[in-house]
Amino acid sequence: MIQALKAGLLQTSFASYLPVMEPIILFPFTDLPVELAFMILEYAARPTFDQADLYDARSPYSSALALCRVSKIVRRIVLPELLHTILLPDFRHVEKFVHALRMQKVYKEKGSDLHFEYAPRVHKMWIVSHGGNPASAHLPHAPRAHALKPSRSPLDISLLAPILLAAPSLALGWTSLDILVECLEHVWKSHAATHVDNEHPPLPWKTQTLTLSCTPPTTGPQWERLTDTPQGSTFLGSISHLSANPYVCDYKSHTADLDRDYRLPLWMGITPWAIFKSLQTVFLSYPRIASSVDPFALIFTGIDSYVELLTLSASLLRDHCDCIPKEIKGFAKIGPGEECIQSDDVRLKVSDSRICWYTRDGWEKVWACML
Repeated sequence: MIQALKAGLLQTSFASYLPVMEPIILFPFTDLPVELAFMILEYAARPTFDQADLYDARSPYSSALALCRVSKIVRRIVLPELLHTILLPDFRHVEKFVHALRMQKVYKEKGSDLHFEYAPRVHKMWIVSHGGNPASAHLPHAPRAHALKPSRSPLDISLLAPILLAAPSLALGWTSLDILVECLEHVWKSHAATHVDNEHPPLPWKTQTLTLSCTPPTTGPQWERLTDTPQGSTFLGSISHLSANPYVCDYKSHTADLDRDYRLPLWMGITPWAIFKSLQTVFLSYPRIASSVDPFALIFTGIDSYVELLTLSASLLRDHCDCIPKEIKGFAKIGPGEECIQSDDVRLKVSDSRICWYTRDGWEKVWACML
C-alpha cells in the first residue's frame, strides 16, 4: 500500500476518483502550497527499511534516488531523508559513498549548487562488511580489510571520517573495525593540531550509540585495536549505548520459544567494560521465530517476525566483569508492544510490528527500524 502511494507521488499530478462512471478530476501537483508539496516529497523519499524484499533485491532508497533525478530543487528536498540512515553493507557500497563525498568536495570547490553538506544530515550509519578478511579481525597488525585487493585504491579516510564520526548512531562489523580505527586516528591528529591551546577541547565525534555486528572476536586483541590508543580508548569511554546481535552460525540460533532463556554473545565475557565509562545500556535483539520454522524460508522468502529487545544496564556488566552471565533467564510471556522488567538491570520489550526476517539482512532491518 505504502509502496503504491509512493510510486504515485512520483507523477506530476494527483487524481481524485469519484463514484463509478464519473469523470476523473486531475489536480496538478504544482498547484499545491509549497510547504505541502515539500512534505509530500519528503514522505515519498523516506527509505523503506521495513520492506518485505531483501535490500539487495530492491534498494530501500529507490524512491529517494528516483526523486533526486527530477530537479535540483527536489534533490535538495529529499537528500536529508536519504542521508538520515545510511546502509553500507559491503566494501563496494563504502567505495561508492566515498566517491560521492569526493564529488561533493569538487562541487564545493567550484561553488556548484549541487554541493550539499552531508555531515549534519547523517544520523545513523551502518558499515558491516560480510566479506572482510577474518584474519584482520583478530590480528592487531594485520593488513587492512579494506585494502586487501591490489586493484582497489585505499579509501580516502579524510573524506569518510568527518561523516562517519558525525553520526550519533554507528554500526560496524568486527571485520570493518579497521575503518573506525583509521577514522579515529585521522580526526584525533587533526583535532590536536587545531586545539593546541585548549586544555579541554570538545571530542571530535558525535557518536553516542555503537552497534557491533557480524563475526565477533573470540580473543582480546580485537578490542586492543581501540583500547591501545588514546583516541580509541577515549572513543569507547564516550559511548552511552552499545548494541549487538547475538552472533549466529546457522538458522537454529535464531529460533526460540516464548519462555526461552537469552544466550548472551561470547564476546561480552572478554569486553573491557571498565573502559566504557559513559555507558548506560546494552541492547541485544532476538527475533521471535518458532523452532519449527523452515530454514529455506529464512533464506529465500523471509519470515514475518516480532523482535525482542533485551536491555541490560551497564552497571550489571561493569560490576560483574569477572563473571558475566552466559544467559539471562527467560521472561513471562509478553505480547507485541509490551515490556517486562525483570529487575533494575534487566528488561525486555517486544516490537509493535513484525519485520520480514531474512538470515541475510535481518539484523540490518532491526537496526534501521528499531534501534
